[in-house]
Amino acid sequence: MTPDAARTPLLKSKLFWVGVLYFSEGFPLGVFYEIFPVYFRQQGVELRQIGVLSLLGLAWTLKFLWAPAIDYWRHHRRWMAAVDVGMGIVMIHFAMQAGLGPSVWVAIGVFTMLSATNDVAIDGYTIELLSTDELGLANGVRIAMYRVGTLASGPVLLASDAPGQRGAFVFAAVILFGPPVLSPCAPPYRPLASPRPSPPPAPRTPPT
Repeated sequence: MTPDAARTPLLKSKLFWVGVLYFSEGFPLGVFYEIFPVYFRQQGVELRQIGVLSLLGLAWTLKFLWAPAIDYWRHHRRWMAAVDVGMGIVMIHFAMQAGLGPSVWVAIGVFTMLSATNDVAIDGYTIELLSTDELGLANGVRIAMYRVGTLASGPVLLASDAPGQRGAFVFAAVILFGPPVLSPCAPPYRPLASPRPSPPPAPRTPPT
């Protein structure tokens, strides 16, 4: 690490933000594959019906369909903040649910769509944030923190043992609301290089 990097404030550190963002990218996946199935089992849903839940995860496969639109409009930090808030609201919705109705399935579908959109925005942001010589270390942080985020849903379930399943959704909402609170402090990415203007045509000399 260079002396300049060592003096960089934490909230302005690129690697710090790579870690935070990829944690927030991996966490919804853990919610989907760990917290949601436990919720369904507690509601008495059969295992074969829980298997249908995987169909709602197709949003992560199909995100390439709307990824170009997000990259075209850019403002990745706004996208990330908006979808994290949206996913947090979905968690609050689950915490307030007393049963299992159609709105639950719709909420999960919205959750996966928002999570897939978050993936696109985070990847676009980090690509434009990092320079070539920063990619190696950043990739290691990215992979590690994505995995930590995915596994974090397990401790959330354990911590919610006393308050119950609703507590798990409240804890998950708190985690999802964290990145949007910090996002104004995130460093701006490098501006896109604008095309160099063409030189004016050389004046023609009249024939003699």
